[in-house]
Amino acid sequence: MGKYGKIFLGKDEQTYGKDGIGHVDYDPDFECGGPPGTPGRQCPFVTEERHTLGLNLTGREGRNLHVNIASYRDPLCPRTLYNAFTKANTPEKLFIRVLQQRDPEVDGDCLEDYCKLMAEENGKEINKQDILKDCLYASQVFIHEIHAKEAAGPTWARGLLSKDTEAAYKNGELNPQDHCMSLDSHMDFENHWDDRMVKMWDDALNEYAVLSTYVQDIEHLGEEDKDMAHRQVPHLCMIKYTSNVRTHATKAAVDLSKPKLTNAVWGAGLSFSKCHAELKVMVDPHTPHIFDGEEFNRAARFWTHGYDIYTPN
Repeated sequence: MGKYGKIFLGKDEQTYGKDGIGHVDYDPDFECGGPPGTPGRQCPFVTEERHTLGLNLTGREGRNLHVNIASYRDPLCPRTLYNAFTKANTPEKLFIRVLQQRDPEVDGDCLEDYCKLMAEENGKEINKQDILKDCLYASQVFIHEIHAKEAAGPTWARGLLSKDTEAAYKNGELNPQDHCMSLDSHMDFENHWDDRMVKMWDDALNEYAVLSTYVQDIEHLGEEDKDMAHRQVPHLCMIKYTSNVRTHATKAAVDLSKPKLTNAVWGAGLSFSKCHAELKVMVDPHTPHIFDGEEFNRAARFWTHGYDIYTPN
């Protein structure tokens, strides 16, 4: 195993020859254009005190974590909220915005069902007159309700969440130096996932870092806490040309010493950054019913705004 980890690109005889196995060593120096002394060497934009609005260069002190979730008639949305709050180290600093697209005559409400779940899991009676009353962390969840008939695709939905994020900033509820994350509505989390995500972002040593990938299957949950021989994460590096450009699959990165600079390939299933990224590079709201091209659109706009996309480690 390389000193800083390896990237698995797949076995391809045409590319690697008959003896090639498709593994390449990861070397963080190449993210700066080469090792020290390389002409034109330039490393990513390292955070300095003048950028952080009086906050520490790293860590969570003074910073909240904001999560955007686009949900379309997803019965797992309440469980996702439950997992996020109960497995966070500091849930009191967690604020979640849900774009809820549902048929209220058929589908449950994400927040109300979350509160029922919290009550059941903690052995408390459900207040049927006011389900949200005394519901732990309910005041930290914002629901943007849309009827399912009005839904116009994932990019359109995330575009509405971008506007909600901007509104929170204008109302003084969000600081550009807070951390922001977007993810799907059917997720589970590692214990203390909030601290771990911030630690990974800090390790990128880049104020303009965006961590993104397609997450592991739930069967791998908890492996980070076990004595595993190797730590493997999905690595976005595959696109497909359709009528647009589609991010369609991952390879793997193994035992990375830090997040790996990838650029140009971004996944909507998990995106983590400082909130100034969400405010400067809002999701394109003018793309109704777009699926292929959604992620490449955001990746290109992140990059042209000066942001760098990293594979988490």
